[in-house]
Amino acid sequence: MRHKKIVIGMISSVLCMSSIVVSSPVPTVAAASSYQITYKLPPNPEKYLFLNVEMVDILNPQIRANMRTYTQEDYLVDMDSGGSHFKTFYSDNLRFMTSKKGFLWNMYHFIGIFPPHYPANVDLDELDRRVESTQSFSDEGRALREKRAELQMNAKLQPLIDAGYVKWEELDDGMATKEFIAMVLYRMFKEVRPYHGGIDLKDSEDTAVRWAVEVGLPGFIVDQKGYVYPQLPLNLEAGPEKYAQEQPYLRIFQFINLILPGKKTASGWEYYQVKLKPGMAPMLADDIVRVNGMPMSSFDFWGVERREAEKSPLYQQAKSKIAQYSISRFPQMLAQARKDALKPRAWDWSRDLIHHPRFAKEIAAYRKNKSSKNLNAVYQAVRGYYNLNIRQDSVNVIKSVLENVK
Repeated sequence: MRHKKIVIGMISSVLCMSSIVVSSPVPTVAAASSYQITYKLPPNPEKYLFLNVEMVDILNPQIRANMRTYTQEDYLVDMDSGGSHFKTFYSDNLRFMTSKKGFLWNMYHFIGIFPPHYPANVDLDELDRRVESTQSFSDEGRALREKRAELQMNAKLQPLIDAGYVKWEELDDGMATKEFIAMVLYRMFKEVRPYHGGIDLKDSEDTAVRWAVEVGLPGFIVDQKGYVYPQLPLNLEAGPEKYAQEQPYLRIFQFINLILPGKKTASGWEYYQVKLKPGMAPMLADDIVRVNGMPMSSFDFWGVERREAEKSPLYQQAKSKIAQYSISRFPQMLAQARKDALKPRAWDWSRDLIHHPRFAKEIAAYRKNKSSKNLNAVYQAVRGYYNLNIRQDSVNVIKSVLENVK
C-alpha cells in the first residue's frame, strides 16, 4: 500500500432506513444467461450490518416522561402565519428537521425522559382554548399560535440546556451543520464513548468533529484528501454538499439507538436490548453479491442491468443464503458492532501500526519468518484494537501495510 493514510468509512453507512424482507418470491421471468451471479459470505459480517429500529423489537423500551401532545406538525402549523404550510409540507419538514432547533426538538423526543420546561405562570389549557376560539389568520390568532409554538419549543430546548448538551447562545434559526451536531452529541456521549484521538482532518481541529468521525456517526464521511466539511450539512457521500437531505439526519438517530448506548436513564446511558423481527435480514444481499464480477450495489437502482439480474434464480438463491447467514449471526454482529464503535480508528498506518508499541512483538515475529500464522497474529491484534472499516479489515491489507509502509 503506497499511502500511509486510509480515510475511514463509517459503520453507520449500512445502518439504513428501510427494511429488507427475507421471504420474497422467486420471479418467474427467465434470467438472462449473460448474468453471472457470485457471492462470498464475509468473515466479518458486522461490517455489513444493515439495521434500523423498524427491523427489531426493543425489549427494554424507554419509559417516557408525561408530555402534552404537541407534534412537529403542530409546531410548523403554528409558525406558519401565511397559511401555506400544507402546500410546502415536505420542504417545511425537511427544513425543520435539518435546522438546529429541529434537530434538538427531535433529540429531546428521542431521549424521552426529560419533563418539558414550561414557565410556572402559563396556563397551557387556556392558551389552547384561546387559539381554537380565535380566527387563525387574524393578527390575534397568529400571535397566539406563535406564542404557543415558542413555549413548546423552549419547553424542549431548556431541558437539553440544563443537561449541558447545548447553550442558549449557540442557538439560532440556522442549519444543523456537522460541527453543531458533533458538538451536541459529543457532550452527550463523551463519558461513555471518549475520544481516543488520531483523526487528522484537514479542515477541522475540533475535538467533537474528530470524535464524530472516529465513532462513525452517519453523515461524517471524510473524502480522500482528509476533508469532512464541518460547516456543511450531514451527507452520506464524501465531499461538499450545501443542501441538507433527509436521510443523514434520520440515520443519526438510528445509529444512536442501535449502536451507541442510546437509552437515557437516571444513572446514565445504557444499550437498548433488541431482538430481530421475523423475516428481517440484517445484511443486504447487494453488498455481497457480484454480477459479472461487479458489485451488485454499484448498479443503477432503477437500471435494466439490476432488474434483469434480480430476476435470476441464482440471485434469489444467493439472497436467501445471505439472509440465513446474517440472521443466525445477528446477536454476535450487533454485539461486535457496538464493541467496535468504542474503539479508536486506524488512520495513519505508519503511526498506528508500524511504529505503535502495542504491535511491536507481533510485527517482529512476522518479519522474522513471514509465516501466515504470524501474519494472522498481526491482523488479529490490529483488528482487536481498532475499529477497522471494510476496506481495512483484511489480512491482505495488513500484509501490504507491513511490506510497503515505513
